[in-house]
Amino acid sequence: MARNNENTRHSNYVIRIVCEGNKTEPLFFTSLCDLYCKDKGAMDVRTIPQPYIPEDEKPENSARGNYKGKKRKIKTGNNPVEDVVIAGVPPLKWVLYARQILSEGVDESWAVYDKDKHPKHEEAYLEANKVIDGKKVNIAFSSRSFEYYLLLHFEYIYHCFNETECGEKVRGKKHIFECGTGKNPGKDCDGKNCINGYARKKGYWQETKSSESTFPLVKDNLVKGIVNACRLRAESDLKTREPIYNRNPYTNVDILVGRLIGKVTIAYGDAFSYKERGCNWSVTLNEDGLTITNHKNGFEHFGKGLFVVYDWETKSKKELNVDTFLLQANEIKQLPCKLEATQVISIQVNPEKEILLLPKFAI
Repeated sequence: MARNNENTRHSNYVIRIVCEGNKTEPLFFTSLCDLYCKDKGAMDVRTIPQPYIPEDEKPENSARGNYKGKKRKIKTGNNPVEDVVIAGVPPLKWVLYARQILSEGVDESWAVYDKDKHPKHEEAYLEANKVIDGKKVNIAFSSRSFEYYLLLHFEYIYHCFNETECGEKVRGKKHIFECGTGKNPGKDCDGKNCINGYARKKGYWQETKSSESTFPLVKDNLVKGIVNACRLRAESDLKTREPIYNRNPYTNVDILVGRLIGKVTIAYGDAFSYKERGCNWSVTLNEDGLTITNHKNGFEHFGKGLFVVYDWETKSKKELNVDTFLLQANEIKQLPCKLEATQVISIQVNPEKEILLLPKFAI
């Protein structure tokens, strides 16, 4: 289908991220895309709705990704910036909108939303999993909210928060208690009930619902957030068989973030196969180390330092293969290694794609 509007033109591959929130999620992903996606000429990635950014706050005039956002806005074709209204019952309405733009020429769409008290979670997942014209809608889901994903960039925590922000409604407007600050004795949950209260108590952040992007808070710890989110899912899978939209805590936002920054995570014990650029090999990580198998009918060349032990806490790297090596057809080689709790295996298979093999988590 012809790409005839602002959402779909001028790109070989178009990704759109449909966000529930009017501040936190659109600002986060707009900042992330500004930093990681603008130089990828073959890829056009944007959030829907896009935050309106005044000229004096655009990246060339301020710290990249650190601008403020105003109202939820998006351009359509050559028309002026206008409000976008996504009608329907949440979260199904965001999935349906993401489905709609797929039919209009978008190559890949994501619906980003929280658990909250939305009524149509099961329907949203059933709709997203439908494959129509070879495409399905991807979901980036957080429970209780997107702030839990932010929290995982600072520490690993498995805790059921009931609120993002404790508060009470006065004349129809919610007044927050600013938990973690002690400003409202008797009402302050001290970080036990709400995510932002916990974050304030720990000194991670003060506010996430302002017009400031939260991306600068975590941009230096994206791998840590990815690893902790994967660990959270592993623990969740062990503790419950509930559908993911009924779980608390839970997040898979890291999969979308990894997609955008070029990092793909593979859980412990799962094989990763690489069949691009004339290569055909696979790797698995287990207790004894990294096992590499050549599936090509001929020699496979592995360059020095292709396999790296990366410590996401210290951000240090150590080459696992300090020399180049060759494998014959169907030959297997093991690179012994014992990973610490803060380490993963990094494989830069091409300039745009890095594979992170995650160790077995102690749960």
